[in-house]
Amino acid sequence: MHFTKEYDLSSLMISISGVRGKIGQGFGLEEALSFSKSFATMMNGGTVVIGRDSRPSGPYLESLLTSALLASGSSVLTLGLVPTPTTKAVVNLAKANGGIMISASHNPMEWNAFKFISKKGFFFSAIENQTLLSILQSGKFFKEQISPKGYIDSGEDYIDLHLSSVLKRVNVTKIKKKKFTVFVDAVGGAGSYVVPKFLQMLGCKVISHNCNPDGTFPRPPEPTAKALKTVEPYFKKSKANIGFALDPDADRLVLFTPKRGAISEEYTLPLALMNVLSESKKKSKVVVNLSTSFLNEEVASRFGGEVIRSKVGEANVVEEMIRTKSVFGGEGNGGVIDPNIPSFGRDTLSGIAHILNLMAETGNTIDELMDGLPNLFMDKQSFPLAKGISLESLYNKFQTEFSPKLISEKDGLWMYMSDSWIHIRPSNTEPIFRVITETKSQSDLESTLKRVKQCVES
Repeated sequence: MHFTKEYDLSSLMISISGVRGKIGQGFGLEEALSFSKSFATMMNGGTVVIGRDSRPSGPYLESLLTSALLASGSSVLTLGLVPTPTTKAVVNLAKANGGIMISASHNPMEWNAFKFISKKGFFFSAIENQTLLSILQSGKFFKEQISPKGYIDSGEDYIDLHLSSVLKRVNVTKIKKKKFTVFVDAVGGAGSYVVPKFLQMLGCKVISHNCNPDGTFPRPPEPTAKALKTVEPYFKKSKANIGFALDPDADRLVLFTPKRGAISEEYTLPLALMNVLSESKKKSKVVVNLSTSFLNEEVASRFGGEVIRSKVGEANVVEEMIRTKSVFGGEGNGGVIDPNIPSFGRDTLSGIAHILNLMAETGNTIDELMDGLPNLFMDKQSFPLAKGISLESLYNKFQTEFSPKLISEKDGLWMYMSDSWIHIRPSNTEPIFRVITETKSQSDLESTLKRVKQCVES
């Protein structure tokens, strides 16, 4: 990708997920300002919503972004420390021109990012991202106004509207009667205040853990079962009915259960899906990405639903949901998407509400609900691309080794073999490629992974 000589952006990750990089190593003030000016030029006045997670670099990036927007004539609704889905919801609810979430999601603390949001709270499409880059490349930014009419205002009231919109999707009275004790690990991120507040609105007793939003991330920021092993003793000591772990910008959700401890992030979506499809019409459509477990097909089949698979990335899932008029969607990384909530994207509050509602409506514990789902045999690995090896040649190696019955090339290479699949694709957020594998048994998974390793290393 060609950029003007004025800005060397080669070390940044620029994708459907926005622009992200390491502070002082690609994503410094100069680069952040160039994107701020490009975004402000696109907004061309009107109201813009800004939220951020707890990274220490967030406040100064917010100030820089706010300055660019005000200079261009835009007004700013500032939310401060809020989850990504809340920022998206407020863009929708406030009828703003757009918004930015300042967060590098599950990346380590030294990273930060701008997640660009368009009207109605949707992440930028591929076309909108290209428009932004074209403005940056041309250097044709807005002309700074001497007497701009824009202003800064708080969006606090809109945050409560987001919470209320989620509550409308569930039986609050029935959940309150259960008086659930809920454990929350917010990894010191953007959900540290909002998620406990939301649970209290559902009548839950909240046990807060890692809810001091100082941006230090006391455990690995990506909430996987492996990363949460050190948190399990705190959850078990709490005697909670269920536990929820978040990522720094609170758009991914992972569960703890009393019997199992931390469970795979792949279970979040099918559990929430059970609640939604139990109240939906038969033949309802659901969208998940190509890297998401077949558990969702299993749940959908029980209710006569249909699962459609999209490219990886929230924006891609949402685009497909709109096209197919789907009742629900999400990603296997713990992302739950309910189109009836104004965030219309991965939303931890939505996932929490639907899973607690499922427990309240069925009268089952979270472990009993898990007992009703098939076992998961899945592996997710990341690799740097070997020197001199192209992704295309890597894909050819995999096809030769596995002779798949069905392939899709809409997002990297997705291969289906009898009762198993493998997805190989470059990451949208890190300079690596990912290999995700799912089979029907542990022995099949182990033998498949040996063959995967041969393809990667040979």
